[in-house]
Amino acid sequence: MAEFELDLHGADETRAEMIKGLEASGEVDGDVMVALSSPGVPDWLLSHPFQVVADLDDLNRSGSAAEVPERWRDGLPPRIEAGDRERLFSLYQRVLTEGTREDQRALVERQFLVDNWSALRREIHPTITSLWEQRFPGLRR
Repeated sequence: MAEFELDLHGADETRAEMIKGLEASGEVDGDVMVALSSPGVPDWLLSHPFQVVADLDDLNRSGSAAEVPERWRDGLPPRIEAGDRERLFSLYQRVLTEGTREDQRALVERQFLVDNWSALRREIHPTITSLWEQRFPGLRR
């Protein structure tokens, strides 16, 4: 049997290229770029950079049912009622990790996010939650 040798030479170069590509795109906010460039950030996060709204008041969904976009319906119904905390957590996890600012504005209800942040933050990658807390210190309680 042939011996398997793992060769990761060049992995740092690929990671550096990913970061340069994101910087060159101009589509990633400066503080998000800093967070993504930090040691220990997984490559999957670099390949799908996250966004964060500029102001919590931008989160304008009014506490009514959320209409779930088709791309996030895997395991979620097309509509989530405002009182369905478990499904809202799943949706928010996806929206905060993968969604655009526009997705966040449309789907995230400000007060639910604030009230449930301490539990929700345990379900989201620390790089993302850290940046939300840097932008919105009131989330840390």
